[in-house]
Amino acid sequence: MKNVLKAEQIREAERVAENAGLDEKLLRVNAALAVADDMLDRVQDRLAHTAVFCGTGGNGYDGLLAACRLHRKGGDVTAYLVGAPDKYEKSVIAYAQAEGIAVKPASEYGGGASIIIDAIFGMGLNRPIEGATAELIKKLNAAENAFRLAIDIPSGLNADSGEIMGVAFCAHATVSFSCYKLGMLFGAGRDVCGRIIVDDIGVKTSSNIKVFDGEDVAPFVRKATAHKGTAGRVFIIGGCGTMIGAPLMAGASAHAAYLNGAGAVTVCLPSVHRAAASARSTMAMMKFLPDDSNGFIKFDKPALDGVLKTAAAIDIGIGMGATPDLKKILRYVCENFCGTLVIDADALNAIKGDYVFLRDAKCAIAVTPHVGEFERMTGYSATVENAVKLANEINGTVVLKSATTIITDGREVRLNISGTPAMAKGGMGDVLGGCITALSCAFDLFDAATIACYRNGVGAEKAVSSYAQMMLTPRDVLKYADYDEL
Repeated sequence: MKNVLKAEQIREAERVAENAGLDEKLLRVNAALAVADDMLDRVQDRLAHTAVFCGTGGNGYDGLLAACRLHRKGGDVTAYLVGAPDKYEKSVIAYAQAEGIAVKPASEYGGGASIIIDAIFGMGLNRPIEGATAELIKKLNAAENAFRLAIDIPSGLNADSGEIMGVAFCAHATVSFSCYKLGMLFGAGRDVCGRIIVDDIGVKTSSNIKVFDGEDVAPFVRKATAHKGTAGRVFIIGGCGTMIGAPLMAGASAHAAYLNGAGAVTVCLPSVHRAAASARSTMAMMKFLPDDSNGFIKFDKPALDGVLKTAAAIDIGIGMGATPDLKKILRYVCENFCGTLVIDADALNAIKGDYVFLRDAKCAIAVTPHVGEFERMTGYSATVENAVKLANEINGTVVLKSATTIITDGREVRLNISGTPAMAKGGMGDVLGGCITALSCAFDLFDAATIACYRNGVGAEKAVSSYAQMMLTPRDVLKYADYDEL
């Protein structure tokens, strides 16, 4: 897993590296090599016309050195200075010119480059970009046929918050040095960074916030001695009389649970859906719980005991309606169940403002809100710090779903950045709940949540290569998610 840090934490790591003997100039050379080599790997066939825009600080220094490296590899490179010439280190400009690179004021750029490299501002920017520099960045963003690469961070993006500082360079790819910057993954960061490549330039970093990726999945393999009994019996509780589609979503969640290794899956629905659900039942078993005159599942101890007696893990909340009985059901399960409980959808709404009882639950707890559900449930804004706060309040795992999903057990934070905007539709969270619930039968709940989020995102990325983005469905995600690797 790769570290995620704020700007000041990165600066401190760089100071430690320099005090330990890592020369600052060597850091800059390493940074330049990282940019140039990534560029050569990805767009070597387009190196004929490269424009590197360099600011007056360290980011611009990196840009000039990267321009030299690209030029030596055969690229036609021009460096454009975004600032007064007397503010640049003369030796670096002279070095670039000696390499045969044309160095010009940015005002002379007339367009036409096939590659644009942004080395104007780094992570230290603390004011909005205005005037001629803002107009330049807008012009570069409008170059539709050019590949745009940012060095370390796109100019204009706040490294901590992801806020746009007036205007920001919109990159197709960003080469980030040493680690991810927090602002790259939140706010507008995902929109303006494009693909993020983290390169090691010799600075050691440490953080309790990390990005989970494909390399981290490898250790999670089910034991060779596993059988149906040890794989776990999963129960999906959902549905009500007024939400006719809920049983279908519960079925999708059950399908997800099977694909994630559950030994057996039972879908628990209100009795009002008995005829319709039985006709649609495929792999999952069906159990019908007592309901009221409106088709809402009632709090019924004997019926619940029948579920708790055999369940290893329970996913609850899909389309149930945030009724007082649902809150009673949650309290009863927490007091009497020793497996895993994944709380989603209406179950989150049922306990908004009153969820501290989860802390004393006998079962392992995971809550899986999207941003709106999180804010309704807690009254907090949807941030990393508040996700950690909630995890500690409930003594459980929080999966705060968004473009960058925050997964935390209150001590460690893992960020999932796999996925695609095509996942922004109903049912994706229901499928994720089934995945987490099933995987929790084989792995620690925190790990199960992390794996499920990552794999579902990867499945969506693969699926959009076969489907138009607007056509993607939750079942398509499961089809491409490669759960056979687990």
